[in-house]
Amino acid sequence: MTSPRKIPRKPKRPQNRKRGQRPPNVPNAPIEPSAPGRIIVGEIRRPWGRYGDLSATLYSGLSSPIRPGWKIYVNGETHIVEDIGNAGKGGMVLSLEGVNGSHTAGGFRKAVIEIDADALPPPPEGMYYGHQLMGLKVVTVEGDEVGTINEVIETGANDVYGVKPSAPDTQDVMVPALKDVIVSVDLEAGIMTVQLPEGLI
Repeated sequence: MTSPRKIPRKPKRPQNRKRGQRPPNVPNAPIEPSAPGRIIVGEIRRPWGRYGDLSATLYSGLSSPIRPGWKIYVNGETHIVEDIGNAGKGGMVLSLEGVNGSHTAGGFRKAVIEIDADALPPPPEGMYYGHQLMGLKVVTVEGDEVGTINEVIETGANDVYGVKPSAPDTQDVMVPALKDVIVSVDLEAGIMTVQLPEGLI
């Protein structure tokens, strides 16, 4: 996989070059993927520099899911990645074809970044992408059903899975992603087996 690298400064553009137009009516970031087969991998934060680059944040478990030349979707619209760089603190700098100048880049603030799910490389053994865990049924080692995973939360130390119980008007169960709690994950069966700490439910 191509590692993020520092983007060389783009050449200064001629003074008589027309400034790019801001994309009209960029929609708010969607909660769900814009189309089947796509997954949300991050969010654009703001323009980076004067030449149309974009500062972006990648979500948990996705150290570098984007490569130069790849097709990505920004709030559902198709774009081609021209180059990538490291913005520090887990951030990434994206250079997209056709996005020239900070005026144009400003229209992408808070835009959601998606890729095709089948473009992701397999995760390391014993690890999973967040979208693979969404919707899994969670059961205890005793066979009791806890609920369904409906959220993956980053805490800085370890992820936490928000589990929605099947019973109505019941508070979500927060299951920490720890080795002594997560016993097994069976993606084909759609089941996560857990050993819950005493008092968690």
